[in-house]
Amino acid sequence: MPATAALLACRMLQWEPPAFEQPFELWRDEGVLHLVLLEGAQLQPKVMKEMIRLVAAMDATGRVPVLIDHAPGVAVDDSARALLVRVCRAQGHPVAMYTANPQCRGQLEFFRQVHRPRFPFRVFDSRNEAWRWARERLQIEAVRNAVKARL
Repeated sequence: MPATAALLACRMLQWEPPAFEQPFELWRDEGVLHLVLLEGAQLQPKVMKEMIRLVAAMDATGRVPVLIDHAPGVAVDDSARALLVRVCRAQGHPVAMYTANPQCRGQLEFFRQVHRPRFPFRVFDSRNEAWRWARERLQIEAVRNAVKARL
């Protein structure tokens, strides 16, 4: 392989930042939406609106579980938090929050106790346990839909 072709191949394999510099990543895997908040992310209302819009676009039913990987140092603006609480009251996404950071876990538990989400919401220190819980919510929804279809 000529040196130019090898150099081109190496450059093609290099990671490139996303076209839109968002402090999160979102994808769907085996029926569960994965939302990863990047370390040190500053979630302002504009970013929160984009996250909510993308989740809604990936699941119009509002029932697909969302596994959120909450990195340390994520800060959520008060108005962005208020927007999230308002929108989540209208939707029913089960939310599994995962963080390995004890301080983040404490803040998330505080959020859960103060805002008392009307949808299933759990905080985990194990990604595997969060994944298992999210998959269980998916199975519960499938059973509910099967029962409704029979009625």
